[in-house]
Amino acid sequence: MTGKNQSYARCLNNRLVMRELLKENLSATMLSHRLNLSNAALSDIIDELKKRGYIRETDSESTCVTPGRRPVYYSVNENFGCIVVVGISDYKVKIVVSDMKKNITYSSETRVERYDIATIYELVLSVKNVLALPQYRDIPLMGIELSVPGRVNKLTGELLLTSQFSADLFVENNAIANLFAKQFSAPVFMTNDINLAAIGEMHEGSLKDIENGVILHVDEGIGGALILGGSLHTGSKGFAGEFGLMHVEFEGKTELLDEVASLRALKNRVNTICGTKLHTAELVQLYEENEFVKRYVLSTAACIGKMLKDVVEILDVSAIVLSGRVTEFGAEYLDVIKKEVFGSIGGANVVPSSLGGNAPIIGAISKAIEALIDEIFH
Repeated sequence: MTGKNQSYARCLNNRLVMRELLKENLSATMLSHRLNLSNAALSDIIDELKKRGYIRETDSESTCVTPGRRPVYYSVNENFGCIVVVGISDYKVKIVVSDMKKNITYSSETRVERYDIATIYELVLSVKNVLALPQYRDIPLMGIELSVPGRVNKLTGELLLTSQFSADLFVENNAIANLFAKQFSAPVFMTNDINLAAIGEMHEGSLKDIENGVILHVDEGIGGALILGGSLHTGSKGFAGEFGLMHVEFEGKTELLDEVASLRALKNRVNTICGTKLHTAELVQLYEENEFVKRYVLSTAACIGKMLKDVVEILDVSAIVLSGRVTEFGAEYLDVIKKEVFGSIGGANVVPSSLGGNAPIIGAISKAIEALIDEIFH
């Protein structure tokens, strides 16, 4: 039993050292103090991690000018593997490669009109072509993270049928994750893009150091994610945060928030009134120029604010991050939401995303590397 406990403790300490070195380069003394480990125990861990190629010695970051030997600093070995993220969103796909220190070493973006089997096979081929580039030939692929819009069942890994994808992709053998898994030896994971955005905001954005918060994404549709107790809360099946399905009172009727305040709903309403089909950029311009359109858009912002006020009352969150292209409506739109939220007992800070469209990519990289560390030292 003692041996088993020692093995567990060693794996735990390995994970802790790796996570600290992901944040910054540190000396053995600094690691020892942070993790409350003896110098002997830490020396053994460092030797093992160096031998396995997971960490390396790096240039000293000490600014000390005292004579004597400078301390040796350690860093995660960025080249012990790479992570691929395929970010699928409305009408475009982003392919990103990250090293083990979360540095993006490759990024490309392609416009996509329709997601079907042929499109996914083209994405698979694109990823293969990227990994065949000289800089990646000797670096093992450690995992592929697929960031997708729509509900992903965390129990089964299935993506629920959504209008952005061909129905053929929901046949078991043709499922998006399966099509990638057949072509690569590394594990493939598929996660809702807003959940990944929340992870990104927790690690590097507006939800950093926030214990309880919400991300609300308002674009063609409305979705969100919850941070409770310092962790992403996904619910029983992974569907938590579907704010667009909440019922709201608007213009004397009970409606789904998605059918009132999403960009799709706003464009449909304005298109009906103006008799012309607007793209999002044109809607934003009309919002600036047409007082009626501005009043209508801001009335939907108030609707969002009232919904968020209820969320604050129920969950007692302290921060709300607004993301999506509605942020292009500017400060007045955000102020209307804030005014409603501040009416709650607890109140909550409402801010735009500091990461924007990069949040899901940053979150996917962080999630994949954290999972990899857990898998290596389980």
